[in-house]
Amino acid sequence: MTYVIAGAGPAGVIAAETLRKTNPDSEIMLIGDEPEPPYSRMAIPYFMAGNIKEAGTHLRKSNNHYDDRKIKYVQDRVESVKPQDGKLTLQGGEKQAFDQLLVATGASAVKPPVSGLDLPGVHHCWTLEDSREIVKLAKKDANVVLMGAGFIGCIILQALVECGVKLTVVEMEDRMVPRMMNDTAGNMLKRWCEKKGIVVYTSTRATEVS
Repeated sequence: MTYVIAGAGPAGVIAAETLRKTNPDSEIMLIGDEPEPPYSRMAIPYFMAGNIKEAGTHLRKSNNHYDDRKIKYVQDRVESVKPQDGKLTLQGGEKQAFDQLLVATGASAVKPPVSGLDLPGVHHCWTLEDSREIVKLAKKDANVVLMGAGFIGCIILQALVECGVKLTVVEMEDRMVPRMMNDTAGNMLKRWCEKKGIVVYTSTRATEVS
């Protein structure tokens, strides 16, 4: 039996490890499309703030973790799948047969409809590579605008505060973390930010970056 898992985040890694425990003789391939060992996106803010080293974001600490479990880890991207034939093609051209395929690619960051987001100086924070670029620039007293004050945005906010930047936050809803907090809690968080010198604009929508 050949199992292929597309997606090397926490779900994909745990699936591969669980399959190995329950299927000791099967072939298992784990595919990730980033040039990194499998890592946790939720650890990125701690790396940005300097609380952990880059290796601290990795899901497994041993360099031989996957080899020791006979899990073939492939750094490539799935280009196409033919489920009726039990085959997929990787972006690099390699074809792989499978008996069972698990798609564990997770979500993708949404790019808001704001013109100018592709300009130099605009950075998205979704991958480990993104965070490396932000860390290079997020020096003390650097002027930074953070678009979005949802749950993930506020975790990034905390990391930027620890970097010592001059921070402005723009949130289109009427409070911070609007999907998880009511008016009272959201406004408490806003006041906490303002006491730390962060400028917070709620009920404000960015329309253009220039």
